[in-house]
Amino acid sequence: MKQLVSQSLLGMAGATFLVCLSQPLMALVPNNVGVILNSGSTNTIGYRIYVSPTGEANYVDGNGSGKGKLPEKLTNRFFRDLKAAEPLSDLPVKPKCLKSTSFGTTTTVSLGGQQSTDISCPGNAKARRLDNDAIAIAKALKVTNVPNSKGKPLPPQNF
Repeated sequence: MKQLVSQSLLGMAGATFLVCLSQPLMALVPNNVGVILNSGSTNTIGYRIYVSPTGEANYVDGNGSGKGKLPEKLTNRFFRDLKAAEPLSDLPVKPKCLKSTSFGTTTTVSLGGQQSTDISCPGNAKARRLDNDAIAIAKALKVTNVPNSKGKPLPPQNF
């Protein structure tokens, strides 16, 4: 009986360890991975895209999650533009940037602990290039703002 209880506890501990181990690995974003975050709007679901320097990309939108491989030229341009725009938090937002109340979204990019302001209202050429990159990456991966009525909310971002 003692051995059975011991084996059961060991089995539960192992299963718990595996579950706990998998959670942080999914939640951590390496410092060299660029993240594109679209807020969604009142009527649409946003999205998150994770881009590695090799062009491997993972994403989640209202249709679920997926992965893809970006063209080398687009990947290189995105990372070059991210580096050129540092510090990302200093990117200016265009004054009086008007957005629809129902469909207006905010798009930010981050890399290595830095996060930009809203690049969808670019206040300079660096922010405009990043916005163009984010649009091109989302298009290449077929990531979109899904209407609330046709998709599922994004899972929480755990970091």
